[in-house]
Amino acid sequence: MRKDVQVSVLGILDAGGGPEAVLTRTTGICSPQGGGYQVSYRELDEHGNATDNLLFLSQTEIRIDRSGSISGSFRFIPGERTEALYRTPFGDIGFLAETESCTVEADGSGLEARLEYRLYEGGRLFSQNTLSVHIREDDGDGPAPDHTTRRNHI
Repeated sequence: MRKDVQVSVLGILDAGGGPEAVLTRTTGICSPQGGGYQVSYRELDEHGNATDNLLFLSQTEIRIDRSGSISGSFRFIPGERTEALYRTPFGDIGFLAETESCTVEADGSGLEARLEYRLYEGGRLFSQNTLSVHIREDDGDGPAPDHTTRRNHI
């Protein structure tokens, strides 16, 4: 069953210059799929450029497909390295994603997912990353998300 949801995605990445937090709050759609959950949402960057995101969350893997101003596909499987291609306005970047852990928990009020991974480019460590995803049914109560992504050094 498809549900309208509120989506909060917090990414913390460290590419060697200290950790940077990227927070996205928006609305989306969540539905069960193949032993996990599919979540789709749109985010806007600080310039108003849109990126569509499709997440697949399960106990055995997390997949992220992005299209728009930034695009790419990532597959995260604990203990494995997977290939990923990231397309930006500045060119394509090939990565290896090494997944340390991924957890997905569902309860009556929503989903919580956490992913820890490293990205390698050209055989060298590019960044260490943590991704936390919070999905809640959109009941119309509370503040509306602003559909934007914010970056802050922490």
